Amino acid sequence: MGKHSLRFARSLSLAAVSAAALTVTPAAAATIAPSSAAAKLVSAADVQSVVDYLASKGDMVTPGKDSDGKPQLAENGNLYHVFFYDCSDAKDQCQTLQFQACYAGYAQGNVTKTNEWTRNYVKGKAYIDANNYVCLEEPVSTGLKGISYEAMDLSFNAFLWFRQNADSQFK
Repeated sequence: MGKHSLRFARSLSLAAVSAAALTVTPAAAATIAPSSAAAKLVSAADVQSVVDYLASKGDMVTPGKDSDGKPQLAENGNLYHVFFYDCSDAKDQCQTLQFQACYAGYAQGNVTKTNEWTRNYVKGKAYIDANNYVCLEEPVSTGLKGISYEAMDLSFNAFLWFRQNADSQFK
């Protein structure tokens, strides 16, 4: 093979490899794009997105405002509340939300038990409020742009677990 023929063969091989790469790349990209484009987000800056997320879990909530004018949600069975934090001065662009459930009638709900609960679990915290209710809280930082339903599930499911196990810990 002559010098020019070898150069032409290399160019042809390079063109074939490039064409193969172009053929594979769009197909691979097409399999990734729809899942990220279709992902729903939950953001403390968008109260409706939180309402929609909770509805997808079967929980109906009533929107309202706290004493500072920040958004607040109350679960319709009064099982928990959702408070919004790290908000703009206008109280409409929040970056963090917090699930909270408080329970009365826990004889074992003392400082030692609540401190133990908070110390033993990475997620959530427990404390005794001014009315001697045992309160469980789970904060979630969503930022302004939001987090995926899958990421939100991690915190919400932990909060549900806390609520479901409060009796075994505090009664």
